[in-house]
Amino acid sequence: MTLQYPFRTWRADGVLYVQGLPPLDNVVTYGQSEASAKAAAREALTGVLGALLDRGERLPEPPESLDGDTVWVEPDPRVAWPVLLRLQRERAGVTQVELARRLGVTFQAVQKWERSGANPTLATVDRVLRALGRRLVLLG
Repeated sequence: MTLQYPFRTWRADGVLYVQGLPPLDNVVTYGQSEASAKAAAREALTGVLGALLDRGERLPEPPESLDGDTVWVEPDPRVAWPVLLRLQRERAGVTQVELARRLGVTFQAVQKWERSGANPTLATVDRVLRALGRRLVLLG
């Protein structure tokens, strides 16, 4: 499972700008180099996704692929894991209450796993995904 969102780039006045593609087109930042611009985009993306998580708002589905010149940006894992867990739960059509029941945990435990900064163990992530009919695959 990876979580990446596309950003478009352009250079102006010696600065490399990066902007998320819809629905994250409000995420705009820049850097002097490609590496610094991508790092700034990661930080901005992490902040936006974390705020959406914590407010319980709808999360944007990342596209599988796009044509054109795009840079793919991954948010920090402290936000990526909760986003991935929530997206998988929603795709399965399962509420937080139902997932808690399936796992034999409290509703609050599921809420905690779906907040920014959550740090579930790999065993927990694997258990949650299995309860949703998915499986965790680690790639090197």
